[in-house]
Amino acid sequence: MKFGSSKKDNDITHAQKVTVLSLGFELTGDVISKNDIRADGILRGHIRTDKKVVVGEKASITGDIFADEISISGEVTGDLYINGETTIHSTAKVSGNILTQKITIQTGAEINSCIRTADPAAIQKEKEALPAATPKLEKKFPAAAPQPEQVERKPEPVQRVVQAAKKDEVRRENEEEITPNIPGTNFRSW
Repeated sequence: MKFGSSKKDNDITHAQKVTVLSLGFELTGDVISKNDIRADGILRGHIRTDKKVVVGEKASITGDIFADEISISGEVTGDLYINGETTIHSTAKVSGNILTQKITIQTGAEINSCIRTADPAAIQKEKEALPAATPKLEKKFPAAAPQPEQVERKPEPVQRVVQAAKKDEVRRENEEEITPNIPGTNFRSW
């Protein structure tokens, strides 16, 4: 133990090394970090880091992931651009294209992907060429879908409006004729 050091300093140093989305955490938006990222919650957005991404068993990510290394145990729907190693564990569910230098897939993993391997320079070049588009959330999360626009009703042609008004006048006149005129009361037809 160093003289003058404290537990608080050690905690701060450790906390600066990992960005954590804990279990029960839900986020809609992109995560950009210069540190490792650990996701155990739900993320609807892209992840960008020059470090490692760990996707826990209970995690669900909908969006593209740009990282140096990734370990997936949960669910990922989106394209993966990984400069180094990709590890997909037996509990993982992955949908989307995978571009990586090296890949390990354990038995039992569910994969619906096109997998390509390339050297890190080619992967980096492709990562820089592709802007991260916002994921189409309405496919997976219908509540996030924009509401359909209200259809504007065109007014009826003037002739139809005039004819309808004349019919109303005639009907009202006929109703007034039918209404008996009783002395001492003021009945009006509406």
